[in-house]
Amino acid sequence: MDVSSKSVCLFSIYLLFILSSVHGQDKCVKRNSCSCVFPNGTGIDLSPSAKNSVYTSKTNYDEKNKGVEIEVTTYYYHPCFDLLLTNINQSTAMNGTTCNKPLSLCRHRNTWNGTIQDKLTKYEDIFEFMGSSNDTGTGVEFSNDGRSIKYLNEPSSSIVDLICAETDDQFYVKDTSEPKQIVLAFFSRNACLRQIESSRSVGSTLLIIFFSFVIFYLVLGVCTKKFLMGATGIEVIPNLMFWTELPNLVKDGWAFALNGFKLPARGPGPATSPDPNSYDSI
Repeated sequence: MDVSSKSVCLFSIYLLFILSSVHGQDKCVKRNSCSCVFPNGTGIDLSPSAKNSVYTSKTNYDEKNKGVEIEVTTYYYHPCFDLLLTNINQSTAMNGTTCNKPLSLCRHRNTWNGTIQDKLTKYEDIFEFMGSSNDTGTGVEFSNDGRSIKYLNEPSSSIVDLICAETDDQFYVKDTSEPKQIVLAFFSRNACLRQIESSRSVGSTLLIIFFSFVIFYLVLGVCTKKFLMGATGIEVIPNLMFWTELPNLVKDGWAFALNGFKLPARGPGPATSPDPNSYDSI
């Protein structure tokens, strides 16, 4: 037995199973930085939410260092394409921060010394870049179910959960417990699943299934005849006699159909047994 040939056959069968399982999985495939599509043509498209202004989250107030520090945080978001945050009304100049260029995600942090009851003193006021929609830069990734977008900013990343809601677009902070992976939430009717592309036709689906079964049949048949039955050469083709006779069978079938689904008339000569026009002769 040829070990290398056996390995090729086994690998081919394994690969067919893997391809079948992958093909059967529904995955929202990214089209661009703000839309993805499932195989049936449905998907998510945030492009109607991409306006000329950013979405601002509610301000978070966190006490740190046993309450002697207060951190005030606000997040800014713009889906689909990067935008320069020139419309933020802040006294702190954008120069010298990492949000002084077009982006999709930015965090503004104010840190104060003191307590709410006492006089507070600001000692930190920065804008931090958190993600871009530009695929030539950090880029974005859609989750397989299309319900979230990950903005890559190595070694950190930020996730924006897409929440289907029949309301005006709103942006919230969802989870900041993991500093290297902040989770935000974008509520929008554009985050709802809808038809984006025409779905694959029934005929195309049937053809894919048919040819997948043909390939699986040939690979499994060849391996079986070669290694279990010891066939060589052309004999490794499964059901070789049937495929050899198939052209003649098709020809006879067409002749039978063109003759009105009747057997040809008997020619002159001695009677044969069984009668060629009888049911048994078929």
